[in-house]
Amino acid sequence: MDASMLHHSQAATVETLPMLAGRLISPAEFRKLLVSHRRMVRVDPRADRLKGLRDLDTGEVFLTDERRLLDAWK
Repeated sequence: MDASMLHHSQAATVETLPMLAGRLISPAEFRKLLVSHRRMVRVDPRADRLKGLRDLDTGEVFLTDERRLLDAWK
């Protein structure tokens, strides 16, 4: 169960990852990754108004615009 949980305590900010490079994805893709069984941690470059997830196994970073994240529920 722990492998599929998002670890908020390990969340990173732009200060800890100044050169964060990732792939920009749609909010729908981001939500799917968020509830997937992949081991992910949050990486949120707040200055850019992005929400991010980093895969602990591959190192991939997925980013989406935080302003569009909840558009589907409006």
